[in-house]
Amino acid sequence: MALQYTDHMTGDEYNELRLSVGFHSITEGQAQRGLEHTTFLTAVRDGGKIVAMGRMLFDFGYTAYLGDVIVRPEYQGQGIGKRIVENLIDRTMDSAHEGEWIMFILGAAKNKEPFYEKLGFQKRPNETSGGGMSMYRTKQKRR
Repeated sequence: MALQYTDHMTGDEYNELRLSVGFHSITEGQAQRGLEHTTFLTAVRDGGKIVAMGRMLFDFGYTAYLGDVIVRPEYQGQGIGKRIVENLIDRTMDSAHEGEWIMFILGAAKNKEPFYEKLGFQKRPNETSGGGMSMYRTKQKRR
């Protein structure tokens, strides 16, 4: 059966994919809200089963964040991730006007940098950009 590329998936499917590659799950509400506020989503199914996804958060100005490119381990190495990233970049660029440029940023999973470098991304820090940074916080119950 041929893989189906769509622009929809459920929060449960999102968590299912996250767990398949060793990411921690997030709450059902977080998953659903994240998907609802995603600018562009590419989900891949094999006979109805979710096997891969990627999403782009774009401000429609010049900043686009590529997030959650996930391909089930048994489907990796088949060009699915590459096709997802190219699709999301193309959809984002379709929103730009002639002569405009867009900065695509991402936070690669450990040891996945070579995959993104093949697609044109550059490691940071480099000659023009400082190192990327992140922070995680958990909201605590108010007293």
